[in-house]
Amino acid sequence: MPSTPSPPFGNARATDTGADAEAAAQSGRGGSALDCLLAVLKTPALAADLALRTALWTEIKRLADIHRFLGLLAYSSSSWLPPSERQWRDRVLMIHHRRHVQRLAALRRLIDAFNNEGMACVSLKGPLLAERFYALPFLRPSNDLDLLIHERDAAAAVQLMTRLGFQPDGRYPWHLQRRLVQHLTFVAPGDSPRVEVHYQLYGGNGYLDASGFVDRSVAWRSAAGFDSRVMSTADEAFYSCVHAGNHAFHRLRWLYDVITIARTLTPEERSRVRGLAIGLGQSGLFVAAGMAGQEFFGEAPELGCADFPVPWLLTRLTPRQVRRMVERVAGTASGLSEKLGYRLDFCRMAGSPLRAAGTIAFGLDLELRKRWYELRNPVDPSELVRSLAD
Repeated sequence: MPSTPSPPFGNARATDTGADAEAAAQSGRGGSALDCLLAVLKTPALAADLALRTALWTEIKRLADIHRFLGLLAYSSSSWLPPSERQWRDRVLMIHHRRHVQRLAALRRLIDAFNNEGMACVSLKGPLLAERFYALPFLRPSNDLDLLIHERDAAAAVQLMTRLGFQPDGRYPWHLQRRLVQHLTFVAPGDSPRVEVHYQLYGGNGYLDASGFVDRSVAWRSAAGFDSRVMSTADEAFYSCVHAGNHAFHRLRWLYDVITIARTLTPEERSRVRGLAIGLGQSGLFVAAGMAGQEFFGEAPELGCADFPVPWLLTRLTPRQVRRMVERVAGTASGLSEKLGYRLDFCRMAGSPLRAAGTIAFGLDLELRKRWYELRNPVDPSELVRSLAD
């Protein structure tokens, strides 16, 4: 471990929001725990004071875990932590490193198996995204593993995963499954992570065909010694932004992925991202990502979408509303008003009243189809496998 880790957000352009958060962390007056977390990630020396404030530091670590920055917090603040926090630091870093190695080993097994069957398979997000865009990949955690395939290979994928010892976790027959869910979920054996095999991508107000993304994928040689297909850089930037927005930025790590990937884009790739955002109807999410990036990191991702119109529904989407989306992640979205607010967030990001209506209709259609089927049919985990085999 280097004696003086470099600040992870050192390339971000400071804004008034970021400066205020850092000043609040330095002075101890005002500023939320989330602001303090982002401030110490940008200026790790702040940890020398913050780590001595037990209640605040405990909350900072909790939020770092929620937003997938816990390993980065432990690493970047290492040189400034008091002795009482060094055991925590070492434990966090060891866990992150061990899990990263395990994820790579599990992914290698999956990729090799799909390749041996002659099925096109793309590693989606996860440890290979960390390898491609971060100097220390193990600091970007991955809970499950995501693969992307052609929809036509869904039945073969289920058969293969079953032979590998994975149990499909699906209760609907295939004709309904493909309308309701964009991926096949597999429960892992032993210590293996859960696996999601995507045959579509979720796009807020509908599903996006996976075939183009699979066909445009590129080769990547992992540091773990195996070859895989990964999304092209432009597709990775596009999907990372859509994925973060679809989750209302409830994990700021996903938003920071967008910023980090965007820094690597060529003008041609940036133009490609812009075309995808317009052509696939995701412009509202890109505007929201720009607001959120500026609000939390002082840097809007440079995706060629800065001139997109600001989405609105009843009220225009504002930085304050984007911040409220993220604040709901702390586990407060349990009341009716919070749940309604969560749904309204997606309507605001949709891009226009017409697209907002489409988002509502799409969500209602999914829920009604699920409830109608579940009322008329007993839960049968084997139904998906049986219907794919027919």
